[in-house]
Amino acid sequence: MIKKSLLLLLLMAICVSVFAQTPQEEYESWKRQAMGGYGQYRRQAIADYQAFRKKANEEYAEFVKAAWARVRPQPPQTAPEEPKPVQPPVAPKEQPKPKVVPHEEVAPTPEPKPVPDVPIVEPDVQEGKTIAIQYYGTTVRVREGGTFSLKSSNPDDLAKAWEQLSDGSFDGLLADCLKAKQRLSLSDWGYLLLVQQAAGKLLTGNGATLLEHWLLAQSGYSSRMAVSGKGALQVWVPFDVLVFDHPYIVLDSTVFFLVTENETGDDELQVMDHAFPGENIACLRMKQQPKLEQRSCKQRRLTSKIHPAMSLQVTVNKNLIDYYNAYPKVVGSWDVYANASLSEEVKRQIYPRLREMMDGLDEREKTTVLLGWVQTAFEYKTDVEQFGGERSLFADESLYYPYCDCEDRSILLSILVRDLIGLDVVLLQFPGHLATAVKFNSKVDGDWLDLEDGRYIVCDPTYIGAPVGMAMPECKEQGVNVIMLN
Repeated sequence: MIKKSLLLLLLMAICVSVFAQTPQEEYESWKRQAMGGYGQYRRQAIADYQAFRKKANEEYAEFVKAAWARVRPQPPQTAPEEPKPVQPPVAPKEQPKPKVVPHEEVAPTPEPKPVPDVPIVEPDVQEGKTIAIQYYGTTVRVREGGTFSLKSSNPDDLAKAWEQLSDGSFDGLLADCLKAKQRLSLSDWGYLLLVQQAAGKLLTGNGATLLEHWLLAQSGYSSRMAVSGKGALQVWVPFDVLVFDHPYIVLDSTVFFLVTENETGDDELQVMDHAFPGENIACLRMKQQPKLEQRSCKQRRLTSKIHPAMSLQVTVNKNLIDYYNAYPKVVGSWDVYANASLSEEVKRQIYPRLREMMDGLDEREKTTVLLGWVQTAFEYKTDVEQFGGERSLFADESLYYPYCDCEDRSILLSILVRDLIGLDVVLLQFPGHLATAVKFNSKVDGDWLDLEDGRYIVCDPTYIGAPVGMAMPECKEQGVNVIMLN
């Protein structure tokens, strides 16, 4: 009798622990079990995932009927404009006595955000009509999906439409989007753009917006839908860095940015404030550039005025430039640009020539060659002069646009030194100016900073003619913020 009582108590405890789980806890529990033996039990893992997803969508549809809140949207933030020199200063011929550059904040290399680990699940019936999406010059084909209707943007109609989307008939579209993400090596932002284009190709108006939100939720990304005063459906997405020029709302201390074209001028929105289980904040830090079809621009020659023999010809992929034009402004998050590196196509064009020019030199001399090339092969203009406002450039963009400023040069130099010489580089953020500092393996004299991992020597790609170790005089008197890079 005692054994039976103990057994009954044990079973009750197990049931309580299972049924007391929140949807997020259920997702984490499923992930631990499924991913632990994924290779051996793939079919069972997929079946478990489909069961979890079915339940999550059913519960989410119920929340859509009721979990709405009034939220006041905030206007877009404009990237701050700091005064920059109209012309880059020229360094004196004689190098002054080296000085330590005082530093204040040291921003560590950000920890990478978890990548959504949603499995790609093919529906039982894989056939279906496909449509072609022109994604920055690259054709992506996706299946159309099933029947879908959205009568209005009231909660009951939205809930019914969510149930239609979740009946399995759109799983082929979801699988195709996820496969395209892998094939094209898309970042989270790149995938968001793909989902927008797919939804807009299949549907219009509020239907396209709801489909976009559904695809993001099924793909493991956090997003919230809102309804404007005019009944327009919107999608709001949080990012891992501050984004400029997009309206935003704050929900439980998380900032969500408007990413649909339905710009809001409303004083209040109705926001469906409920998380889909397993959602992840989208990361704007790219591990690599997207693999887009090549559309070569006009070839450009970049010649060092200090060492005329150091002359390179390069052509950039215009499809990649167009992709970068759609990237959100994250001015101030310099690591986003510096850690994105150069495209492999550009590296194939210029790295062999740069290595040839540095052959036989020591690490200080190699850095001198790269520093002089970046200082004088590129024409200088501020962002306001060239673009009408603050805008940072990815390295490929600096090779495309006719002008670049201090942060663009520093981003490019940091990539070249890390890739071609193998030295650690940090970015130095002064008021209105960005420079670099390099950690040499050998003793190198010059203006320096002492950081936890060693001494870094200033290398300023906008101080024309300045050798390794020469900082602008005014910069040596100011506290600098240090940005660590990968």
